[in-house]
Amino acid sequence: MSLADSPFVDQLHTNYVPSDAEVLEIRSLLVEPTDELVRIDTQIEAMEIALGQLKEQRALLREPIDAHRALISPMRRVPQDILLEIFFSCLPTEHNALMDPAEAPLVLGRICRYWREVVYSAPMLWSSVHIPSPSYLFTPSNILLGFGRNVEAWLERSAPCPLSISVFDDQNFFGDSPRYKEHPLVIQLSPVFLRLRHLELTGDAELFRPLLQLGSEDLPLLKRLSISSEENFPDCTNIFQILTLEDVALSIFSAVDPPSLSFRWAQLTKLSLQCFSVWGRGW
Repeated sequence: MSLADSPFVDQLHTNYVPSDAEVLEIRSLLVEPTDELVRIDTQIEAMEIALGQLKEQRALLREPIDAHRALISPMRRVPQDILLEIFFSCLPTEHNALMDPAEAPLVLGRICRYWREVVYSAPMLWSSVHIPSPSYLFTPSNILLGFGRNVEAWLERSAPCPLSISVFDDQNFFGDSPRYKEHPLVIQLSPVFLRLRHLELTGDAELFRPLLQLGSEDLPLLKRLSISSEENFPDCTNIFQILTLEDVALSIFSAVDPPSLSFRWAQLTKLSLQCFSVWGRGW
């Protein structure tokens, strides 16, 4: 008898308690279906073993197939100069490149060994960088060390290209700290001052005072300068006198007399000022 025709169908999934005679009858009903279940389970086990063996064979076959297909991939036939143009088009256009492994150029070097060789041997891909400053007083030293190494490696890859660098610092205020007399990033950037073409500083301008005191001999290529600071602006700003400086953007939350700023006005081609004049009138 099929279990579908069982006389106990109406009692299934209830709290019904069968009598001793019904228990024997139920056990008798289950003999053939249980044997059939064992037979099916045995077949399934055999099929799973066979399926596992087939998957192993497929994996062994797929590996050399994929390796050979890679040899004839159209991307392999792209000349290196064209590949570099593709890489250049992956760089951001609205801001400097980010030190993010998920963004170009870093992500491009994670695809394959050949791409990595191409990317890391192309200085132009590394000629711009946005550097978000860590908190030097509160960040663990091992993290600061790793950060410093990453910045140094990036700058080395960019040589000998002119550089576009933006620094963002909303965390540091060294004050009278004996540990830091000068912003560590200013020190780290000093080897590339001669290559700086575009510079953007965001944060307390006082932190960057040593950089703002530099002149044409230190920054001979500087053409564009952007400074955004909500703190008092240093008085000594030799950087405005640089002979090559053409484009300046200042956003300063302090009292400034714009006409007194020591620009070489005749050579400026673009100027943006957001500040408070000494008379209290916004410019």
